[in-house]
Amino acid sequence: MRIPIVDDAPPASHPPTSERFLLIAAYATTASIYAVALLTTPELRQPAIWPALTALFVAFVLTIPFLPRTDAPLWRRGGLLVLQAALVFAIVLVGRGASFLPILYFIVVPAAYLSLTFRQASVLALLCAGALFLNYLLLSDVETALTMLLPYGGGFVFFIAVSVSLIQQQRERQRAERLLAELEAAHRQLQAYAVQVEALAVAEERNRLAREIHDSLGHYLTTITVLLEAAGKLIATQPEQAAEAVARAQGLAREGLAEVRRSVAALRASPLDTESLSEAIGEVVEDIRASGIAATFTVEGEARPLPIQTKTALYRVAQEGLTNVRKHANASAAQVVLAYEPERVALTISDNGTGRRRGKMEGFGLLGLRERVALLGGSLEAGDRPEGGFRLRVEVPVEDWDGG
Repeated sequence: MRIPIVDDAPPASHPPTSERFLLIAAYATTASIYAVALLTTPELRQPAIWPALTALFVAFVLTIPFLPRTDAPLWRRGGLLVLQAALVFAIVLVGRGASFLPILYFIVVPAAYLSLTFRQASVLALLCAGALFLNYLLLSDVETALTMLLPYGGGFVFFIAVSVSLIQQQRERQRAERLLAELEAAHRQLQAYAVQVEALAVAEERNRLAREIHDSLGHYLTTITVLLEAAGKLIATQPEQAAEAVARAQGLAREGLAEVRRSVAALRASPLDTESLSEAIGEVVEDIRASGIAATFTVEGEARPLPIQTKTALYRVAQEGLTNVRKHANASAAQVVLAYEPERVALTISDNGTGRRRGKMEGFGLLGLRERVALLGGSLEAGDRPEGGFRLRVEVPVEDWDGG
């Protein structure tokens, strides 16, 4: 977007090199006009005129180092420019309107556009044009004043156009530099965010692994410790019960080892990375069929994208549920149903086995699944079916999700 030239903001400060160039040009122009005026107009070298003219030129030169300054208050910038215009007005009057003297106005006008807003500088440019007209009106007549105003008026327009063009270029350059600085800052910030995201991902994976270990292996080790402590206390008085506790501890140790192996396998690339949820569960069902169990898999409702946490939880439920069917249920058939409902997705695994043995507590695998599902706001139900066998059902609420 281009910056309009008629805004009310003063131009930005100029680089030191540009400012030095403008000052040198102003000094050289003023000295040249002074020298040419004295050389071409003998009248100006008279004792009655030369000292006053020289004093006015010196005063004008002394004001040049202070322009253009955009960081000074408006009254100081405007006052100094008005003072310069007044000095040029006086120089033209004292110099009897000699040739080249009105060129000094061309120093004031560009300085105004480099120091003030466009409107303020335009007012000062009109003031300089009016001063020039008044110079020759006082020295001669209206016709002469108009004759001098027309060519110098063209000069005013030219220098205004050049000044505005320079300001525009400067603003565009500063805008480009500012945008470049902002882009570099944004790039650095994005790099910092990338490091933070990576650190958060590592922390999240560590927490997940810690939860996996706590939910599975931690439970096994705790129970084994309790059983071995009990065996140590009973071995002298009740050796049979102590042996039974040791045997149970050995069984749990084997289950814990199997759980560790299963967790390590889960850390490898998940089928969900390349397959849909139904395809991944279908592969688990195929594995259970290979063991001799007549397993069926049905998908109800219209499949839709799900968050990766939900898909992973349902996939783990299918793995754990069908593993229990194969190892503990003594079943000949199993049914797996994945149902996409309007506000939830449900996975049901049922079999025709012996069901849960009376008094048997819920295994650590189901405890871990229950906690995983609870983190998603879902529920897990596990128990015997009235018609015989066992049923595991998980429901997880889902909102509209586009996979992004």
